[in-house]
Amino acid sequence: MVPQGIVVHYTAGSYDGAVSWFQDPVSRVSAHFVVARDGRRVQMVPLPDPDTAGPRDGNYQAWHCKAGNGVYFGIEHEYGYPGATGPADWTEEMLDSSAELSAYLCNVYDIPIEVPLAPGTRGWFKGLGGHYNVPGNNHTDPGPYFPWDHYINRVRDHSRRLLEAPPSFAFAPSGTQATGASAPASPAYQTL
Repeated sequence: MVPQGIVVHYTAGSYDGAVSWFQDPVSRVSAHFVVARDGRRVQMVPLPDPDTAGPRDGNYQAWHCKAGNGVYFGIEHEYGYPGATGPADWTEEMLDSSAELSAYLCNVYDIPIEVPLAPGTRGWFKGLGGHYNVPGNNHTDPGPYFPWDHYINRVRDHSRRLLEAPPSFAFAPSGTQATGASAPASPAYQTL
């Protein structure tokens, strides 16, 4: 099954700490991508083939939202804390990098660029949503200050740009792992 949406998370810690934690099998958690406050990003889990009958198969599921793990891609954003995340925590560099990544995923996997549920409303959705939207979870991220309207506008802008000039790269296929120091030297893999 190809994911039908993207879940926005925050790390509750530093970018490097989140990457390290996701690489540790003891943590039993992961996300497809981690985005730093300065815009760097890294892929942690391989992506599925967008063609469900395609040749790439394998373990692409990240462990980021319980029952939604196989339904959604997960993007973690650096330095959120429950009850403490404010408007200034969502830097322009981080939002722009994340929006470009979301636009890529939406274009490749035919995910609608919309936020169909209100914050805190739980339900299965197609499009983008917060961890707080996924049924069976009790998380509050990305919190009340995540700028959804601004973010969706950026995703749409990047989506138009990507459709006009497709990137010359692809993110890591299934069966490989692109993370930190072990990441291949490609614009999509390295921490940008």
